[in-house]
Amino acid sequence: MQEDKHALSTVEGETMSEQPDLSERSVRDGVTVKASPGLLRRRDVRLTAFAALVITLSAGISALVAQAVQPDYVVFDMKGTIDTFRQQTAQSALDKEKLEALTKRFGSSLDASLSDWQAAHGGVILVKGAVVAGVTDITPVIQADIARQMQAAP
Repeated sequence: MQEDKHALSTVEGETMSEQPDLSERSVRDGVTVKASPGLLRRRDVRLTAFAALVITLSAGISALVAQAVQPDYVVFDMKGTIDTFRQQTAQSALDKEKLEALTKRFGSSLDASLSDWQAAHGGVILVKGAVVAGVTDITPVIQADIARQMQAAP
């Protein structure tokens, strides 16, 4: 037993009288510090939260851009407008030449009114028969513009 105590107290030829260097510097040189698992978990949570925030912001911005770029859809009653014009011209006593000139002027006014509205609003104009419901009707606006153009032209 005495030999065991003596063997434990000596390391590689050192005797008990020789003490190893236990200064702060020598202890620090041989120690490797590892991050605690809790620190890594907190860092992972922060990175995950940051990634989720970036994805959420990107999705929100994408939705806003898609909504802003999407055109408005409107409906125009082309058949009803042309039928109204035909009824009005049938009731008037116009010769063939004046009727042709009036019809050309109506067609030009109709095209100009639709083009002007589309240029001003950037929307898509659909004919009334192609839409079931849920779209704004711009027929009165276009008819009023056609009437204004027809009165202004000689």
